[in-house]
Amino acid sequence: MKKLLGLLLATGIVSSCAVDKQILSSSELKRWCSRNDTLYYDCVPVAVFTGFEVELYKGDMTNELCLEQINDTMVSIDSIVLYVHTYHRNDKVQVVSMYAKNKIKYGMK
Repeated sequence: MKKLLGLLLATGIVSSCAVDKQILSSSELKRWCSRNDTLYYDCVPVAVFTGFEVELYKGDMTNELCLEQINDTMVSIDSIVLYVHTYHRNDKVQVVSMYAKNKIKYGMK
């Protein structure tokens, strides 16, 4: 009985330590940096911070970080979102892109 309880407890502890798959690992973070309002990937500028929004909807207040992609040859929008989310997990992240290939990828005409 004690072994069963111990096994259940261990399983509960391991399953409660869920990994957030929406953040970058330390090895992935080494390729990123930020300076002033610009994000860099491998020392190449890829996005700029354009604004900060505070939203109140049905009593729930949220913060949103707004960025614009300035280089689509280095990283995808998804990668930019993951990098920002790694440091700002409680905020919404919005990345705007004017590149045609992203419009096609995300189903826009």
